[in-house]
Amino acid sequence: MRRLDFISKAPNFSIFKEDANKTNLGGFLFMVYIIIILLLALVYFYDYVTNDKYQFNYSIVKGYKDIDQELKKMENVRLNAKVSLVKDYPYKYEYLSEDFIIVDFGKLRQNHGVINSSSTSNDDECIITQDKNYEYNVNGAQLGVLYRCNKTDCAIRDKDKIKLTSYTLFFDYQGFSIDHQDPEKPLRLLSDDDYHSYQIQFLSNSNIIYLNWGLIEYEEEKGVFGKTFDKATGNKYKYYGGDYKSMDTYTDDGHMKDFPQNFWNITDLDGNSFIMLLCLISVSDTYEYERYTRKKLSVLDILANIASLSSTALNLMGLAYGILYSANYNNYKIIENILTKKMKVNIIKNTKNDEYLEKAKIELKGDLIEKDLIEKGINEQDGDDIIEEEGNKMKSSSINLSIPRFIDFLFHKFYAKCCGYSSRHILINSCNDIVAKYITIENILYNQMKLECLWKDYKWNNPQFQKGVKEDLILDLKEK
Repeated sequence: MRRLDFISKAPNFSIFKEDANKTNLGGFLFMVYIIIILLLALVYFYDYVTNDKYQFNYSIVKGYKDIDQELKKMENVRLNAKVSLVKDYPYKYEYLSEDFIIVDFGKLRQNHGVINSSSTSNDDECIITQDKNYEYNVNGAQLGVLYRCNKTDCAIRDKDKIKLTSYTLFFDYQGFSIDHQDPEKPLRLLSDDDYHSYQIQFLSNSNIIYLNWGLIEYEEEKGVFGKTFDKATGNKYKYYGGDYKSMDTYTDDGHMKDFPQNFWNITDLDGNSFIMLLCLISVSDTYEYERYTRKKLSVLDILANIASLSSTALNLMGLAYGILYSANYNNYKIIENILTKKMKVNIIKNTKNDEYLEKAKIELKGDLIEKDLIEKGINEQDGDDIIEEEGNKMKSSSINLSIPRFIDFLFHKFYAKCCGYSSRHILINSCNDIVAKYITIENILYNQMKLECLWKDYKWNNPQFQKGVKEDLILDLKEK
């Protein structure tokens, strides 16, 4: 599980008096990154200029109780419509005779079931004139297609019978249009000359049709300040409308056909009765409504997307660069600088690829020269001369190493698994081991404690003093 911890971050150390070890490869990769981000930015801006400027969401809200008052008004909105009757559509487009009439049952009830027209005239307010505008209520409007009977027979006469397909009622209504990309108003009421249309087909037997009017709420997504500003200035950020969402058809079992003459006793001025072929009822769905929201895309959104993508890409590139190359190269560079600049050791490139690093392995000893001098029985005055002599020898020393190449640092983690170790990879491993040994915080603190002991008595390995320090630290820790 510890290897899966990618959350904990390592402590930051300065390297070569800088925040990071800058390399030519890192600079090259960063230039590649800048070019890629610029190309992506061009793609994003081109997409923004050429495509839609609004993003919208759609949802259905069911079982609502506290409905918005503006939305509630849409349940009883009055709209314009046009109706017409034809038969054998689409093979033939033939209007029906004047014996077929379309009536508004609401007005007919107010007129006590009397159609004030003769068989040769449909001039009556309860009769809907075909292909002309009339106003109706979307919630509860009832239209009927009636057929005028003879005084002795109510069967459809031969001239009025269908021959190919069916009777068709064209119901063109003034609805609402939705344009998600309209910058001014996404939900609009259609003009008087622009209609939605339903084609309702029926036969000589009676049918009952329910047109289900669905409510629509459209909201502009804005922040708190945007909504507050709109409320203060009277601007609308919510729009309301509706449309017919479905049509339910029911076939009559026989009693609806004779309903006009048996129950309502509908007659015209000539005493002719009627049968019902179609009953069309408009109802408003009060259980659910459609809700749209949209948000305008701005240049700031494009910049945010580019910044988010570029940040992610940079982090991934930095992670891959650190794991594959930087970690190995930095450790090697640290040891190289210590040997060449601090210890004055000359590194000579080894041209033999098959010569392994074990022949020239570097060991950094933890003991001081002073301990070796004491073991040899040399006093401090002579020791200073020997230390100086050792320093002079170190300045003139040299090591023959196989200096790693770029490819060795990059594929070091995979090379050993497939090809085995070479002298260069052994050198990289040695540098990693040395840095891992001395760069740990516990090792730095421990050496710092020993250095504090050295400042007090100028001796590294004084068992009595170390014991006293341990006891003092423990006691001090207990007191706190």
